[in-house]
Amino acid sequence: MRAPTAAASPARSAARRAAVVVTALLAGLAVTVVPAGAAGRGPDPVTVSGSGADGVVTSAPGCPAGPLTDGRTVGGGAALGPGVFSALPSQMAVHLPFRVGGTQAALPAADTQVTIANARGFVTVQLDGGSCDAPGLSYNGTTASGTGAWHVVSNTTPANAYRGASGSGSFSLNADATPGTDKPWGLDLLGSVSLLQPQVAVTHRAYWGGIGNYLTRTLSVEYRIRNTGSGDAFNVKLLDALPTGSGITRLGPVPQTVGSIRSGATASVVVRYRVCGLAVVGCRFTADTRTSLTDALDGNPQTATVPVTVQVPVTPVP
Repeated sequence: MRAPTAAASPARSAARRAAVVVTALLAGLAVTVVPAGAAGRGPDPVTVSGSGADGVVTSAPGCPAGPLTDGRTVGGGAALGPGVFSALPSQMAVHLPFRVGGTQAALPAADTQVTIANARGFVTVQLDGGSCDAPGLSYNGTTASGTGAWHVVSNTTPANAYRGASGSGSFSLNADATPGTDKPWGLDLLGSVSLLQPQVAVTHRAYWGGIGNYLTRTLSVEYRIRNTGSGDAFNVKLLDALPTGSGITRLGPVPQTVGSIRSGATASVVVRYRVCGLAVVGCRFTADTRTSLTDALDGNPQTATVPVTVQVPVTPVP
């Protein structure tokens, strides 16, 4: 015959009840990380036109041999309006060391520098307009003009949102190459640039935020949007956090603008829900968080849906 089982002591029963409460509270703080992939994002198309009448032209040595006996270095800058290079106003700066002679000109790639910069950072490209041995441009005694190829110069500056960029394309230009100031110049760039891409993961924390919210079953859920990608994220928004199932009402607010999130950083938004009615213990629901973002060129808009399982806390602690 089995011996009768002793009744649980009051102290043991209290400990078990406390363990249930602690477990439920920890469930309310649990996080679910589901990365939203950046697969399929292509290069950003680039069409940039800059011109000015502020060119400064100085004389420089020509080629050591061949027809390009003179050098002309053209420097200048131009403002680029919003939408030309990302949604921000930007600035183009040019340093163009031409070699000229007769009816020909060259712009050796190793010596050129065109920089486009804005509040997020900068991209530097080199133009290839031929060499001393194989001139690729025309010269009429005053103006150097023609077309060629360009490519992005590698940059790893951590604070530069355009770090790690690559890309290439074609250019066309014309520039007054006679020494002096206030010389007109114009440069068009056409091609594409690939950036390091952002990627989001969503974690969460559920809390009541006070006895009043507990009594009215108004739950707050803090969604923490983390950029796990190698590129910075811009124009980040939480479009929605819609619960599935019955008995849960999303109060909002949605959508919410988050802004920018650097690589490795996190930003938080809070969405409120009416939940559970009288039964709190064991109450949980799934919210489909939907986020949108772009890269530093405001291209490749990406929308991701990440389901998050929310465990409702059983007591009104913060």
